[in-house]
Amino acid sequence: MQVLVLAADARMRAQLLLCAHGGLRVSEALELRWNDVAIEIKSLTVRHGKGGKQRRVAMGESLKTALEALPEGDQVIGGSYPAAVERLQRLCTRAGVAYRGHHALRHYAGTRLTREGASLDDVARHLVHAALETARIYAKWSDEELRRRMAGW
Repeated sequence: MQVLVLAADARMRAQLLLCAHGGLRVSEALELRWNDVAIEIKSLTVRHGKGGKQRRVAMGESLKTALEALPEGDQVIGGSYPAAVERLQRLCTRAGVAYRGHHALRHYAGTRLTREGASLDDVARHLVHAALETARIYAKWSDEELRRRMAGW
């Protein structure tokens, strides 16, 4: 992830971090408007999420910094889905990283939260999973943490 962030321009960095840190789907990132971003309190509102759901999303310092680097207008990222895919494919090629699509960035958010000790409930809330069982997908990626914790038993 860090390789992609370092190789990205400001717009692409924000797009990456909205998905990989904010857990947004690419469609949600593309539709995000500046009046839904509260930089000062590190929060943003997704107005039209999956199933028409609205939600508040907490943002970390790196996403805040990435958004502050963008010019304000109407939409934060904007553009079409095919254009977003093309931008990510070009970035992956330039950075020498295999292209896995935008949904892999969302998976990164869930996996990172799990690895850092977040509860499955926290992961489910951040990614807006209707069922806690959906968040359990990310627990399998943190098996090495369980092995590390049990090494001294």
